[in-house]
Amino acid sequence: MKKVLSSLLCLSMIVSLTACSSGNPAPAPSETQAVQTTAGGVTDETTAAQAESGQAVVSGEPVYINPDAANMTGTVRFWTAFDGQYGTANLIKDFNEYYPNITVEYNVYSNNTEGNLKVDTAMMAGELDALLSFNTYNTAARWENNMLLDLTDRLAADNLDLDAEWDGGGYLYNGRAYAIPSGGLSVFVAVNMRRWEEAGLGDLPTEWTWDEYIEACRKMTEKDASGETIVYGGTDFNQRDYWTYMLRQSKGVDALYNSEGYADFDNPLCAKIFQRYKDCEEEGIWFSKMDLISNSQKSRDLLWNENVASCVESIITRFVTDTEKYPHDFILGYAPYPINEPGETNYALGNMPNSFFCVPQNAQDPDAAYEFIKFASTYGGKYLYMAGHTTTWTKTDPNEIVDLVFGSAEEAAKWIDVDSYIANVLAVGAPAYHEERVTAYNEIYTIMAEYTDYILNGSMSIEEGLAEMNELCNEAIEEKMNE
Repeated sequence: MKKVLSSLLCLSMIVSLTACSSGNPAPAPSETQAVQTTAGGVTDETTAAQAESGQAVVSGEPVYINPDAANMTGTVRFWTAFDGQYGTANLIKDFNEYYPNITVEYNVYSNNTEGNLKVDTAMMAGELDALLSFNTYNTAARWENNMLLDLTDRLAADNLDLDAEWDGGGYLYNGRAYAIPSGGLSVFVAVNMRRWEEAGLGDLPTEWTWDEYIEACRKMTEKDASGETIVYGGTDFNQRDYWTYMLRQSKGVDALYNSEGYADFDNPLCAKIFQRYKDCEEEGIWFSKMDLISNSQKSRDLLWNENVASCVESIITRFVTDTEKYPHDFILGYAPYPINEPGETNYALGNMPNSFFCVPQNAQDPDAAYEFIKFASTYGGKYLYMAGHTTTWTKTDPNEIVDLVFGSAEEAAKWIDVDSYIANVLAVGAPAYHEERVTAYNEIYTIMAEYTDYILNGSMSIEEGLAEMNELCNEAIEEKMNE
């Protein structure tokens, strides 16, 4: 049996999303609006559950802006993956409209193996005060290793309920909140509209199955006289874990766990997903996912270069107007993430929690840092769209996002199919996957990444790889339960 390491160091070796973007700022909300907006959704059942789990009980109207904001002082050293032009500068500017005497200094890190190791080192050295932490496995490792400040009582004092404020927000460790799950991810099929139209595929779908998407890929695939593929109809995203989004789409919650809290990789859908990859790649209508991983290729670069006609994506929007780096002459369309079976609820349609605002345990000014991440998770969350990401905050106004990202709807239409962007990227009110179980989450991710490669590169069969993956993950879960 192959052995894997389930430590923080090994965790950091999983390939993560990278982050950057462009756009124009929208005006900050008025102070009256900020203070008076109400949460809703907090019931007696909610407060009872909070009390039973050890959370502080939330009641009353939420406080988004500290009443003493104008007089608060301090410095917040903020680490993020987004440069100033990709929303961070506007976020800080808006924050300082309310907190003029709190200085925010930001540092950009790469959300990859090396970058996350730098973050962890800096946190332990006390060199940062606020962090945008990506992916549940990175964030879970940080709260499990006592690196993050417990925010539970602060959120309760401000009447901020995770589930009411941030859709699918119940990311807790031992019943306590160490992070605000306000950063979202919208997953969709990015489409070269010229090739779509040349294939005679009509309007972009509002819903479709994987079988229907595969058929569209078949029609968009271009082969030479010898049968070699010149342009693939599609490909998956270039991260290992994106095969689990097919699980997330169907299950809606806790894709990696079964109903008893153990690993769910013996679920027949897992084998079906990997077989789908193999069949489409053998037919020559999908670009190889293993080639994407092993060659560090980006699915979106294949789309820009017209090596593929479509691809599963999540953050491509931030690159669409940069034709100097990413030259292309086609309109970008957005089709919904496909469903596995007709009639299923598509839990991959809405904005899934993906990144978390946190305060390190040893922040130099935790009060100022908390106020900053609270603002970034509420009114400032809209700037995540400038980086190709989304926010899960339930009170975000979708009407301002197109203007924020592109300047205007008219300008946006020069680059994208606006209606499909609104439907499948903004996806306001659409069902969205979230997670409630996090036992041994980072260990599971490390194991899953290793065995995904074994299955995709053919060194293990689908059945053998999934069985061993499931066994190792269950061992990790039991070990964590017995700690």
